[in-house]
Amino acid sequence: MTAIATKISAGPDLEMAVTIRGTGQPVVLLHGIPGSGRVWDRVAERLGQQCRVVVPDLLGFGASAKPVDVETLWATGQARALAQVLTALGIDRAAIVGHDFGGPTALAYATEFPDRVTHLVLAATNAFPDTPIPFPLSAVTWPALGPLTARALFSRPALRLMLWQGAGRPRTALSPATYLGDPEQLRSTRLIFATGLRELADRYAPCARALSRITVPTLVIWGDGDPFFPVAQGERTADDIPGARFVVYEGAGHFLPEERPAQMAAAIAELIGAPLPGASGE
Repeated sequence: MTAIATKISAGPDLEMAVTIRGTGQPVVLLHGIPGSGRVWDRVAERLGQQCRVVVPDLLGFGASAKPVDVETLWATGQARALAQVLTALGIDRAAIVGHDFGGPTALAYATEFPDRVTHLVLAATNAFPDTPIPFPLSAVTWPALGPLTARALFSRPALRLMLWQGAGRPRTALSPATYLGDPEQLRSTRLIFATGLRELADRYAPCARALSRITVPTLVIWGDGDPFFPVAQGERTADDIPGARFVVYEGAGHFLPEERPAQMAAAIAELIGAPLPGASGE
């Protein structure tokens, strides 16, 4: 299946890189941080058999523009940029899938553009302003040491360690090049992480409020070996969404698009009513 890569205006002096596969019902796959749209490749290849799959590099990542202001990089800014991209592609309504930071972006999109969302999938993400911040991440919030701590914790070696820690069983080889990218992408990763930790209550309160307002069919997917967000957080996410279905992948860690691509593709396709031949989403 041919993948079409292009860049589309996402606002003044901003371009978002997008890869498109297949035809049919539109599905948008939003990556987390660290990461880029490439983490969805194996999911998109499968979904493209039945759907029109749109995979953007979020602003600040991959081949997209890399602005330096956090409001553009944060979930609401990403959602507004995505809306412009989908409009340019002639996509009025789509299923939105968000993993990790793609989750808050998906929720921001569903909040700002509810009539443009047909289905929602949230995977291994945070949507709550009271999520505990363990040490040493909590040190990022300390006034004096915070900036230095952020630079150390979100450095290239530290993020490589995060990739290793986050993979479940059997261990999936995750490409540092895909997740970490160039120095500008690393800067975007550090800025979003640090902002989210320092301003947890303000940044995630809108996400928590959005959950109860979701009216479209929704699936929440988690790995039972996720070291960053425990299964209880996934259960809480699903419980707050009216009618949401919750699925746990045994042995999976945090990086579900690469750890469980066949299961995720099948689950998404089943949710939107376009099941893949011979596939099961469980």
